Amino acid sequence: SKLVVSGGCTDAGVLLSDTYLLDLTTEKPAWKEIPSSWTPPSRLGHSLSVYSRTKILMFGGLAKSGNLQLRSGEAYTIDLEDEEPQWRQLDCSAFTSVGNQNAVIPPPRLDHVAVSMPCGRIIIFGGSVAGLHSPSQLFLLDPSEEKPPWRTLNVPGQPPKFAWGHGTCVVGGTRVMVLGGQTGEELLLNELHELRLASRQDLDS
Repeated sequence: SKLVVSGGCTDAGVLLSDTYLLDLTTEKPAWKEIPSSWTPPSRLGHSLSVYSRTKILMFGGLAKSGNLQLRSGEAYTIDLEDEEPQWRQLDCSAFTSVGNQNAVIPPPRLDHVAVSMPCGRIIIFGGSVAGLHSPSQLFLLDPSEEKPPWRTLNVPGQPPKFAWGHGTCVVGGTRVMVLGGQTGEELLLNELHELRLASRQDLDS
């Protein structure tokens, strides 16, 4: 019932860092700015994902500062239920376990897909990544953890082509639909893919 808009770019090409909220439950909805003593660097092409009902995760984007042609791989969070909501940067790391030699964090990107799962975890894939990309790599983050580690998901099946600017929606909390996107300078995609986050056996049990 609430819409949150943060960042973006003006007509003149100026990157923004402000955050606004529109409460659609009121009789006369009106935009309200959410002030914060500190904000993430101005950016566009990032994603905002809701978790734990009132918390928002911001990831990636094309920012004023970044380590890969100004693309960002940083994650920020804000809790709208706080009396004075404040942005803070998450201290994320790569997941490591015994025998795991492939612990990685998502390369900086923009115009990617970010999907919130019912359990509060968030999946990231695709996007515009400068020279570093794996078409089938899915990243998973649980932002509710104190120092959340990035994990990679190995998913069978034919993944979407590596692209950016997909149209995405979640159906029933367990199915992610991914449509289109752009790959290369001019090639636009018209493919529809489905990612099932639970098997039929899981749903029936």
